[in-house]
Amino acid sequence: MIEYISDMWNLAVDGGKQGVLFFAALYTFLVCLYSFIRQILIRRWPVTKGVLKNASLSKQGAQRLVLSDQEYKLDSLYSYKVGDIHYQGTRVSPWIIIASHNANFLLEKQLSGITNNEDGTVNVLYNPNNPHKSYLIQPGVIGMAVTLAIAILPVVLYLIEYL
Repeated sequence: MIEYISDMWNLAVDGGKQGVLFFAALYTFLVCLYSFIRQILIRRWPVTKGVLKNASLSKQGAQRLVLSDQEYKLDSLYSYKVGDIHYQGTRVSPWIIIASHNANFLLEKQLSGITNNEDGTVNVLYNPNNPHKSYLIQPGVIGMAVTLAIAILPVVLYLIEYL
């Protein structure tokens, strides 16, 4: 195994396609697998009620001359209480999305995933080991499946091509 990785390293250093693809597939696999495991853990976080102060789309970066080049992100601010301690959060979802003007519907879809309770509060997921880390949206099964597919697909394609 170590010899194979060493051979792939030498190929990658020399610009060989197989070596570059090996490390690209390995990197993608590791990053997405970490993300997938993190999403599983976040789904297990406890929920508390919070007060949503702001949740909106905002322009990312400088104003663009061409509207379709403008990028947007979500801005949010909410407060919640765990035990006797008050916290503020700004994260809507573990999926951080920066979208163009033409794709800002993705951000609006993300905003629609915030659970509004009848009493005017919102559900806040918080890390029980570090309560100042929180989200308003729980990772969904479809998003987790996409993450896992992105992790596995490059490895499978590499194996089909080179083994």
